[in-house]
Amino acid sequence: MSESRDDSYDSEPAGLEQYSVVANRRQQWDVLLWQMPTMALTGEAFLLTIALAGSTSQAGRILASALAMLVALAALHSLSAHRLSELTDAAWLLEHEKAHGAAEIHGLTWRDRRIAIVKNQLGSKSFTDRLVARTYRFRSIVVWFWTMVLIALTACAILVLACADPTLLHA
Repeated sequence: MSESRDDSYDSEPAGLEQYSVVANRRQQWDVLLWQMPTMALTGEAFLLTIALAGSTSQAGRILASALAMLVALAALHSLSAHRLSELTDAAWLLEHEKAHGAAEIHGLTWRDRRIAIVKNQLGSKSFTDRLVARTYRFRSIVVWFWTMVLIALTACAILVLACADPTLLHA
């Protein structure tokens, strides 16, 4: 059985509608991507406060630090999944833009425009503009990824201490 191609799928209205759907989905992935660290950090603060509180029992420390570690690992997984989904949609959008002769506003073209703005800001008279522009070297996804790794490792260390030598955690 041969596959037939539906040429109406590539018609302009359908193409624009599909582009819009994918653009909206990419934006939703982006929003989820940046909500994840905030929500996870709130939970981590709560759990690590319990794990490190002087009045928390050994069982409470073990439970709170284990949950903190699990939350950090789950946040890393979600952060990665949301980023990969966002990148996939951005790549599709760029391919669609190229195929239809539209302005390229996704992918490397967008990054190149952003770097041009950064270079312009580096020459600004404003100290704040120059300082903010220097942060471009540290991509936010990388910063948040490694922050969550450090939180997971911290929670793991507290868990090990709570199990091996709980007296080290008492104030």
